Amino acid sequence: MITLPRRTARANCSARAWTPRGWRAPMPRSPWRIGCWRRWVDDMRAVLLGLTMGWSVLSWGDDILHNTVDDALVGAGGLALSGRVTEARTAAHADAGRLRTLYRSARQLLTDGEHAEVSVRVGERAWRAEVDDDGYWLVSEAQAPSLAPGWHLVETDPAPSSAAGVLVPSPLHRVAIVSDVDDTVMVSEVNATRRLLKNSLMRTPERRHAVPGIAALYARLVAATPHPASAPLFYLSASPRQFTDNLRRFFAANDFPRGVLLTKRLGQGSLTDQRGYKTARLETLLNALPTQRFVLFGDDGEQDPEIYAALAERHPGRIAGIWIRRVNPDPARPRLPGQGDLDALLADPALLDIAAMQAQPLP
Repeated sequence: MITLPRRTARANCSARAWTPRGWRAPMPRSPWRIGCWRRWVDDMRAVLLGLTMGWSVLSWGDDILHNTVDDALVGAGGLALSGRVTEARTAAHADAGRLRTLYRSARQLLTDGEHAEVSVRVGERAWRAEVDDDGYWLVSEAQAPSLAPGWHLVETDPAPSSAAGVLVPSPLHRVAIVSDVDDTVMVSEVNATRRLLKNSLMRTPERRHAVPGIAALYARLVAATPHPASAPLFYLSASPRQFTDNLRRFFAANDFPRGVLLTKRLGQGSLTDQRGYKTARLETLLNALPTQRFVLFGDDGEQDPEIYAALAERHPGRIAGIWIRRVNPDPARPRLPGQGDLDALLADPALLDIAAMQAQPLP
């Protein structure tokens, strides 16, 4: 009797195959090739699922408009309110898995601007603005509206995607605080590309890790100012504006004191140009608050030490302190003169006395 060799698993379609429901177990052999048919159907489902996800990222999207409104400051240059109108593409909810979070993050980054007329109101003042081709809008006044010191809600139509405000600092303040975000207050691991992408795109804002003790330190510094409700605290981020809502959720989840969030507009210079972007932002703040000195917080993962040192050299007497967190894996990277160790400050907050700085006049 001659025994014929059994057909391989690939030939009789009994091999394990990936489907949207996971890996399928081998199916029994069938003279009608039912296993092959089912496997083909499952494979087509996987292909269609991928095409659907890709199309939803690249398509024009929903009819609901999404208005990301930036925080603003009333300073010597007046008031500037800005934002961006897009199709509605929100971040993943707090307990979403990694793949859904990645999908939502990609949608946020690839969203297109929408044409609309925006109405803006702060207190009793109202404006109307037209968006540009990328969905951005701007209203500004050289003469700032009369508002009491503190935070004031920005109301818009279309409605804001997350709460934005206008900060009016009290004239009693003599010291402002500016903090970098990535690896200074939020663990991003900028020097490790894979972990950076995982942290930025695959973790929900509520699952991002804050640097231990940093929120409590900033709360302590704000409480030591003459008028904590209007403390000039700024979070300077190089993240794109598409992640504004994500950052606000992160700050709220980790109990950070409220501050003006500054993010970067894609298309204005290179996304990796930290020096040019941060320098311009810091110069704007120095001009907006000419009677205040600044305490700067950052890390050595990129160029914060060099940016802050150059700023202090250009503006003698305006920089009251620089504190840098060590995250760079290169042990040979030197600490620049006059810059404090942020980790040491976190261990002993008494090293920075904001109240004493308030009493020191500008040179």
